[in-house]
Amino acid sequence: MLSSVLDSVNNPEEEPVYRIPLEDVLSFVRWKTGQPEAGAEDDIFEALNCRGTDFTQLVEAFSMRFGTDTSAYRWYFHTNEEDHSIGGMFFKPPFERVQRIPVTAETLWHMANAGSWNLAYPEHEIPSSRLDIFINIILFIAGALLLAWIARKW
Repeated sequence: MLSSVLDSVNNPEEEPVYRIPLEDVLSFVRWKTGQPEAGAEDDIFEALNCRGTDFTQLVEAFSMRFGTDTSAYRWYFHTNEEDHSIGGMFFKPPFERVQRIPVTAETLWHMANAGSWNLAYPEHEIPSSRLDIFINIILFIAGALLLAWIARKW
């Protein structure tokens, strides 16, 4: 076993040794998505309908279950936000600013064996502040003030 690990280090073009079986990761994905027929190449977002918070929770549970460092994970490349936003009509949320990258059980299997979320994301720029959320907050406050004014006049 040690010699095969050393061989793959010395010869990077050789297939790495996988200590975590694909079936373990596939069983995990089936359990978290509630899709017992899920295949290794099924897109977790599109085919298995795991979106928003559910997708992020799956990634967090994956990290804990398989001891994988997911600090490089960027949610907006893989899933959407669950809620709809009036501010999103004026300023695109992060997931609409990038092209979605599918994640499959097979992708997770490679990451579990690598020990890290090792996807290479394309160059991108996400604003540090979320103007879509800021607009939502302003509209909420304006609505609350309007209701308070109406209640006071009534």
